[in-house]
Amino acid sequence: GGGAAMAGRLVAPEELEGVSTIALLNEMKRRHHLLSRPPAHVAVLGPPCVGKRTVAEVLRRSYGICRVSGAELRAAGDDERATTALLAAIERPQCRRGFVLEGYPATAMQAQRLQETLEREGKPALDGVVFLDAPEDALLERCRGRMEDPASGRIYHAQFKPPAEDGVDDFSGEALRITAREDAEVKTLKAKFDEDAGPLRALYTR
Repeated sequence: GGGAAMAGRLVAPEELEGVSTIALLNEMKRRHHLLSRPPAHVAVLGPPCVGKRTVAEVLRRSYGICRVSGAELRAAGDDERATTALLAAIERPQCRRGFVLEGYPATAMQAQRLQETLEREGKPALDGVVFLDAPEDALLERCRGRMEDPASGRIYHAQFKPPAEDGVDDFSGEALRITAREDAEVKTLKAKFDEDAGPLRALYTR
């Protein structure tokens, strides 16, 4: 066709012309380097605003794998529907080298179902699980100033990582969505994570 496939969408040739040669060469070098790395299937778990997205993005770029959002999976409905949505997500071309699950599974029951489904479908099991945590007061502070670019998922923070121009994504120029959470909600979710993390750790370390 007339476009190049990048970042999960078609990019017109004239868009690529606006990218510097150095940037294009560095991206080609990064992708070539990825070919020597083994596939990876990882989950990054933790309470809200702990940095799951940041770590998942580092893993995504480092291993050339896709990121699957736990929030999107949970939006599909119950655990069964979430697992079905996950199976559909990892069939995408950008997931052929593996995937990183961001914030999923959140309970031992979800983890068990995930494990059984991947096995039944002949898909690779998780290679590793990264558990993140932070004190409640740090999470409250991080959650208060969060903003997100809806299209790319890039996260900003009013205090810790502000955009170059107020309220606007640094790359697309599109308006950012405020995703700050109420303190009470953060405390509830943190308590829920603390409760679920024990059985999850036990499952993945046995």
